[in-house]
Amino acid sequence: MENNSLHLAGLAAKFVNQTDRHVFLTGKAGTGKTTFLKNIVEQTHKKAIVVAPTGIAAINAGGVTIHSFFQLPFGNFVPASLGASTPLYFKVNDAQSIIKNLQMRDNKRKLIREMELLIIDEVSMLRADLLDAMDAVLRYIRRNSYQPFGGVQLLFIGDLLQLPPVVKDNEWELLRKYYHSMNFFDARALSQHKPLYIELDKIYRQDDAVFINLLNNLRNNTVSREDEALLNNYYNPHFKAAPTDNYITLTTHNKKAAEQNDNTLFNLKGKSHTFEAIIKDDFNEFMYPVEKDLVLKIGAQVMFIKNDPTGEHLFYNGKLGVVKDFDNDGIRVKLADSENIIPVERYEWQNVRYILNELTNEIEEEVIGSFTQYPVKLAWAITVHKSQGLTFEKAIIDIGEAFAPGQVYVALSRLRSLQGLVLTSRVNFRSLHVDEKVAAYSKTKDQQGNLQAIADAEALVYSQKYIMQCFNCENLYRSARYHADSYEKEEAKSQKQKYQLWAQDLYAKIGVLQPVSEKFRQQLSTILRQNTEDSNQLLKNRVTAGRDYFMPLLQDISNYIFDHIQIVSSSKRVKTYLNELYDFELMVYEQCKRMFKAAIFADALLYNKIVTKAELLKIPLDQNRLNRLNELIIGNTKPSAENALPKERSKKERKKKAVTDKSESAEIKPKSREESYQLYLKGNDIEEIARLRKMSPTTIEGHIAYYVFTGDIDILRFISEEKLSNILEVARVVETENLSPIKERLGSEYSYKDIRFAMAYKKAKD
Repeated sequence: MENNSLHLAGLAAKFVNQTDRHVFLTGKAGTGKTTFLKNIVEQTHKKAIVVAPTGIAAINAGGVTIHSFFQLPFGNFVPASLGASTPLYFKVNDAQSIIKNLQMRDNKRKLIREMELLIIDEVSMLRADLLDAMDAVLRYIRRNSYQPFGGVQLLFIGDLLQLPPVVKDNEWELLRKYYHSMNFFDARALSQHKPLYIELDKIYRQDDAVFINLLNNLRNNTVSREDEALLNNYYNPHFKAAPTDNYITLTTHNKKAAEQNDNTLFNLKGKSHTFEAIIKDDFNEFMYPVEKDLVLKIGAQVMFIKNDPTGEHLFYNGKLGVVKDFDNDGIRVKLADSENIIPVERYEWQNVRYILNELTNEIEEEVIGSFTQYPVKLAWAITVHKSQGLTFEKAIIDIGEAFAPGQVYVALSRLRSLQGLVLTSRVNFRSLHVDEKVAAYSKTKDQQGNLQAIADAEALVYSQKYIMQCFNCENLYRSARYHADSYEKEEAKSQKQKYQLWAQDLYAKIGVLQPVSEKFRQQLSTILRQNTEDSNQLLKNRVTAGRDYFMPLLQDISNYIFDHIQIVSSSKRVKTYLNELYDFELMVYEQCKRMFKAAIFADALLYNKIVTKAELLKIPLDQNRLNRLNELIIGNTKPSAENALPKERSKKERKKKAVTDKSESAEIKPKSREESYQLYLKGNDIEEIARLRKMSPTTIEGHIAYYVFTGDIDILRFISEEKLSNILEVARVVETENLSPIKERLGSEYSYKDIRFAMAYKKAKD
């Protein structure tokens, strides 16, 4: 079964990477959906965005919320025109009202037009009307009203047996006129383009055959009397766990869980210690992954909510432990079912937004805020909702008041085996039954046919179509014509008008490419129709030859534009015109990249490989183009992002912000930073400064790291030359300045403080 699950994961990856089909990837709890998401983001060659229905889900998935990315209003959406006369008592939008109120900057619109793959995590909570609202925005922004989602491929990830979408009764009275259910698969946008249903079936959390069978019956709406009797065997309403037993209580309501945690902590002897989270910039309180003010005592039962970032696997998401001590480095925790006592360091969660790199046209993540706190929470009790994704050895489950069909399944599936189960309330067997719409939808996976055969056939068609499109210069030609025509508009005293002849020459240069590219595409079409092993080798040879023919011509056009930018930049009132020129040069650059990608796809066809992001990294950089860009940026010729996009950070500002981000300081205010520096000059170490200023040591480290960056403090006061050299080498190899990946490579011998100061030093040298 494990091999089959791996096969299904590989099959899903092939559909995502090598076709344009929508995919719904699902599976029981613990089958590896999160791992699949991470791998796709790291490996896909497509320009991808990750979104989720809630803030916490988005943070956990490493993406953004659906509402923030698409700038959607909260409320309901109907896939029809409401009209002004419809009386309603709650918020409702239609496509017209959403688009009318859409205020999206040019950079965001360009990003959405460049997006090729949209990944939606935790789709059990995704409402059908919200998905249709996303469809409306994508069709409008991408100027493609004929294809669902404006031609973007969607990857849905989640388990429909988890928590369902929330809709109030009065809202459903309206929405039922348009939808069969509020589940995502009933969205209008998917009516003609149903996603492929791929279910991972290897459970990595449980290996208890009886328990697995019970969970399967829960999923399939086939709970028998034997299953009910089995569960009742674990009913023990008077069970009291000893403090050393490491049980956690799963309950249905936040209030119950909070009361149990607060009361148990209060009754513990000893002094309370409060640890305040370090929150920087934009990190909404609804996205906090753990309490802002973490209150603990020695003896408190806690649960880790992240995997061990060091790579030593000392703890994992859901691992229980008991607080044993507090010291200058933070918290020391004794792990459950072990004699190990480990120090716990603060962890940084990042809030990101997606931006389009104005020089490379690639989608990138930009950190806009962070939340730094110890990755633990009180764990005598937790709600079923917040337990999603966690794994427990022992749990006391109180689900007699389960109010949603999926809650009983979610609660039980958190356990590794039935041996760790205690039920303090009888199971409401009426709540065991799965939503009938979900059960019916799950049966469609058996009607899809042979997925492997479908994948092979569609991957071939997709690759051939992709290669053909890579040599299509029609869009570049039409854009050149539009650009040349724009000089003839009546613009009083416009500097642009002086360069009309240059624009016509540019149009002529690109015009030479157009008929040649069409003739070449006809040759490719003839080869593709043969579809033999020999034709694949011929295809690769022709694509490589075509790329080598067109590349010097495109590079010549790029240089022609750069030369013109150099001339124009000496004039005044030309910012808008310069932005037009840079955008056009970027189109030429994209055409070059596509031709290189065509060669990669031809190679993949020949050797039956999947194209990955690693393959794209093999595309050689146009060093001449980079040199020209650097010259223009240094000479302040290129309009900054601040000028081109109001209220967006310029590259210089983003670089400055990155320095402070990587130093992990709290609000880095010059006055506060200077106070820490003066105390340091008086001979106080970081821990002493933290005590004197009543701040966390991590905050003070950020302050002092700034002066390592400026060169006022010698880095060797904090770490040895050998450690510094090793950290810098690892940072170079993993190609990141984020602390966690570097520490994962280096291990426990290196602290986050070591790496933090080394990165500040590196930034100064860069």
